[in-house]
Amino acid sequence: MSAGVGKTAVSIGILRSLFRRGVPCAPFKAVAVVTPDEYAGRSLPPWRRGVVQSCAAAGTVPRWWHNPVVVNLPDARTPVGDLYVRGRRLGRVPVTGADRLDLGALPDRLRRRCQDAVEEGYQRLAGEVPWLLVEGAAGVGDLPPASDLANRILPELAGLPVIVVASARQAGPVDVSGLTDRLRALLLGFVLNRVSDLPGADETAQRLTLASDLPVLARITDAPPPIGYDGSPEKIDAMCEYRASRVDESGLMRLLDALPAAGPGLVEAAR
Repeated sequence: MSAGVGKTAVSIGILRSLFRRGVPCAPFKAVAVVTPDEYAGRSLPPWRRGVVQSCAAAGTVPRWWHNPVVVNLPDARTPVGDLYVRGRRLGRVPVTGADRLDLGALPDRLRRRCQDAVEEGYQRLAGEVPWLLVEGAAGVGDLPPASDLANRILPELAGLPVIVVASARQAGPVDVSGLTDRLRALLLGFVLNRVSDLPGADETAQRLTLASDLPVLARITDAPPPIGYDGSPEKIDAMCEYRASRVDESGLMRLLDALPAAGPGLVEAAR
């Protein structure tokens, strides 16, 4: 529901847990904002860096269709960066915060190209792998619904089950009242991430449940990157294993195992 809650960490844990079992899986992130100070993927082209850790967790090489829309900022403080769509640089665009690309602020031509690329990338992966994990960007409500490609437009088109991630360290109210009926119907519940204090976690989980009317699916203990993390393949692999262990311990995978399979034609069916 907000930036910084650990959506990527949870996604990495789920993907690596599946990879350990030999389940073909892949990540999909509609929009990513990257900066040069991020360790992972420094040697890669900017358009590949948004999902390099998640792809490593799933044992696959990042392609444009894993992350169709990427904004590469020159540094974390500059709100304008290079827009890459399908791996091609199309110009410079503004961002409004971490992972927030406002479609409404783009010219019609760019907005359409971004949305077409996201739909094409999703359909391509949905037809390639039996287990696809779609990660949101920033938080629901940070952008107007018609401009939120990652958290509103794509989930409604895809029709996949949705899990909300909340951080035990910064958990504010989880307000789902502003979501459409279709999106609310897809919500399974929430995962409380970065849990280190059990009594405090109980209070946080109760508060979130009362505010959202969603069940607690799992509590995942804190899983920071390994000491000396430098974004190298070895360190990324160690981090993926660590996070998979935390996800497995939480019992989340047992719930995900029980979910019914979703077919690749969901985008067209939603239309």
